Amino acid sequence: MQISTWLKSEKHQKLVERWWIAIVLVWGVIKTVAVDKTFEKYGVNPSVYMAIVFAIAVPYAISTAKLFFSIVEKHWRNTFIYGAIAIVLHFAPDAYILSTAKSVPRSLFDGFILAIVVFALFGIREIVIKVREDKK
Repeated sequence: MQISTWLKSEKHQKLVERWWIAIVLVWGVIKTVAVDKTFEKYGVNPSVYMAIVFAIAVPYAISTAKLFFSIVEKHWRNTFIYGAIAIVLHFAPDAYILSTAKSVPRSLFDGFILAIVVFALFGIREIVIKVREDKK
């Protein structure tokens, strides 16, 4: 059975969503620890960051899972909708850091921006590749 066939089952999609929510929550804890160690001394409150990450974790996980499913099922309108939601939710914690951090050393700031851009480009690249493959 192909993965795309397996994923068309609503039961399997719900299973993937639940696991993805758990993974996003664990990743949020890891990111919060990194923010605590890196940005707290520059005015970023790790508790507020964690609250933002946890508040958006479930909607972010569900929107990214549905984005993936909509690509697999070739529902391009849904792909756009879930993609837009995922982008906004993905960058919300980063926006908090950028808006509250004060007197951050240039190298740290540049590295943070570079990481945001690189991960965003990889994500966009993978979506474009998947959409192009499915349109063939």
